[in-house]
Amino acid sequence: MPRQPALPSYHLRPRRGWLNDPNGMTYRDGRWHVFYQHNPAAAVHGDIHWGHASSDDLVTWREHPVAFGPDPDGPDRAGCWSGVFVDAPEPGPFVAYSGVVDETYASTTVLRRALDENLDTWSAPWTVATTPASDGPDGVAVMRDPFVFTYGGRRWALHGAGLTDGTPAVLLCCADDLEAWTYEGLWFLGRDRPDLVGEWTADIYECPQLAFVDGRAVLVVSTQLEGRLEHVVAVVGDLVDDADRPGYPAFRAAAAQLLDVGSVCYAPQVATDHRGAWHLGWVRQEGVRADDTAPEEDLVAGCLTLPRRMRVGGDRVVVTRDPATDALVADSVDGADELVPGEHDLPAAAMVRTLGGALLSEEGEIVLPDVPAEVWVDGEVVEVYPAQADGTGPGPHVPATHRHVATARWRLRVPEGGAARLRPVRVPARD
Repeated sequence: MPRQPALPSYHLRPRRGWLNDPNGMTYRDGRWHVFYQHNPAAAVHGDIHWGHASSDDLVTWREHPVAFGPDPDGPDRAGCWSGVFVDAPEPGPFVAYSGVVDETYASTTVLRRALDENLDTWSAPWTVATTPASDGPDGVAVMRDPFVFTYGGRRWALHGAGLTDGTPAVLLCCADDLEAWTYEGLWFLGRDRPDLVGEWTADIYECPQLAFVDGRAVLVVSTQLEGRLEHVVAVVGDLVDDADRPGYPAFRAAAAQLLDVGSVCYAPQVATDHRGAWHLGWVRQEGVRADDTAPEEDLVAGCLTLPRRMRVGGDRVVVTRDPATDALVADSVDGADELVPGEHDLPAAAMVRTLGGALLSEEGEIVLPDVPAEVWVDGEVVEVYPAQADGTGPGPHVPATHRHVATARWRLRVPEGGAARLRPVRVPARD
């Protein structure tokens, strides 16, 4: 595959190599930290490490050294896969993630402790949980991607899973003991709520996240079906005591929807800072290999979405871009920001406020919603944010993320009766 003509410039990505799922997101000491699945050696999925970036404004990102990689003799010797950061007062900050030992991709849940305040050095890994036996009463075939939370004064962990009968599931563990977690059983099953999640068929739920927003609990899962990465589903509900096991958390689901209606956002991670719930998603891309003109070390594949905020109104999730990203929008250009009906070439980095229309590339078109929306263009990547931040009115209330590989320039079609205002985007210097 030839090198991309227009890499994203203001989206978070490494300088080179491969990126997929965001991991270990946290806000501490005035900085947002984001780790991510990373192959530092090549722009293809393999030899997965944890990359690391941080920011004091969610706009300009500093790329740290690679946080850690496979331990040659450890439980992650074939890859350090998805997981979360836990800011525990005792024994101190740690990360929990899926460690892979061989090409079968069977994983265990692995912990590492942070050894410095900048989160640049980490302890050796150790295993705290293994996949329950597939011939056990729950028939668990796959377990991965831990998420840690507290309830009732205790530490708990969710895992994404798939059962031997093809049912996607979320599992519950008690994580009070950081040397050995205890499997507590099936927690959320797709087959139990076909009225909510039946539209999004899956055989594995990946990267479960549990966000507490506006007094509700939001369970976010990424759906995999027959090895294909599919959708990101948000289930709104409430966290309550388990009727059969007082003190244990149970999830009472009320409604479900997509968290992004585009074609490439996957495996978002949700974290909490001083302003509430924030999240980032992986903007998917296939691997990129060098051709005769592009050295392997100069290639990069994958980026993360703009930082996003989540609200809940009733049983509906509303997602907006984080207002900190206002700083990306440069001053308007006098006489050049109003776009009349017709087709217009867009800069490689731009934000357009639209009412209807479409974005055009050689790969196809992206139909824009017939409601006021912001369209963020960054090389091959496009994010569309409908403007109804209060969740009222027609149309979607969550973003749509797209990537048309090998698209150097987009054209915007403004329909008769439509409207568009162009704003250039400032590309922050890489720190």
